Amino acid sequence: MQDSIFTDKFPLVTSDRELNRVKALYPNYDSYYVASGCIQSRKEKFDRMWKAFRPLADKNFLSDIKKHFHQRTWEMYLGCVFLEAKLDISSSDDSPDFIVDKGKETEIFIEATACERGNTKNAVPEMFIAEKLEEIIVQDVPVDKMILRITQAIKTKADQYKRWELKNWFNQSTPFIIALNTADLDYPEDPNMPNVIKALFGFQFMRINLKNRETSYSHRNEIQKSNNQFVSVDYFASDNFSFMSGILFSGKRVLNHPSQVGDDCILVNNPFSKHSVNENFVKLFKTWYAEKTNGEITLQKNY
Repeated sequence: MQDSIFTDKFPLVTSDRELNRVKALYPNYDSYYVASGCIQSRKEKFDRMWKAFRPLADKNFLSDIKKHFHQRTWEMYLGCVFLEAKLDISSSDDSPDFIVDKGKETEIFIEATACERGNTKNAVPEMFIAEKLEEIIVQDVPVDKMILRITQAIKTKADQYKRWELKNWFNQSTPFIIALNTADLDYPEDPNMPNVIKALFGFQFMRINLKNRETSYSHRNEIQKSNNQFVSVDYFASDNFSFMSGILFSGKRVLNHPSQVGDDCILVNNPFSKHSVNENFVKLFKTWYAEKTNGEITLQKNY
């Protein structure tokens, strides 16, 4: 099988000017793919991961990565995380991206996805980057639009699971995890409450009690889109998505992942799930642990 993830013979470049010339030769390619194939350090990093991941790659991986480089390298990175953890994993063209089999323990289905900015009125706009000090402007962080992109990515994979369910080709007691990357949304997030958590449990704004200095978050069940339709933002605050066991997420591109693979991945469980993930898998990651007690949900950040 191909030794490099880059099947096109890109020249190595040393300047932005040279890189832009190469990008112009491949207008239909993902510019991230072209840049990564033209810069020596990037190419080496992605090719090291590819050599470990390629037995798990589907037949369309190398062709699709030219158009969806971030999405596909996120999938590849996850495979490397699981391999590094010595998990017994498999994959095929007509199954979830990863099937984790812990021997006698219950297997886990994992589907990888990465948020995109979108192309409607609800799209996340590009962040303005000032090149000069006098160009610095105040720019709002489009939190609601980012949350809408997160919920859309989750819903797409949840709908896919439902289609598998209708085909009755798998054990419906198998835990199901969506592995979500939000790096393409670009904007900084609330360091105390990631947008993924806000999309799953309906948290909104931080509030401070001026008397005792305690903090809390306001809550909502849905967000209104530009077309006046409402979208749920409480996936894990009810039993409507009880078939989902959890979300494994990261806000970093593969290029910026830490040297210790998987250290940026955070697992949040669904307290209403019918199918819990085994503890050995949970211990591999930083977590947000959600627990349902007496009709209330409590969240504990463990990292």
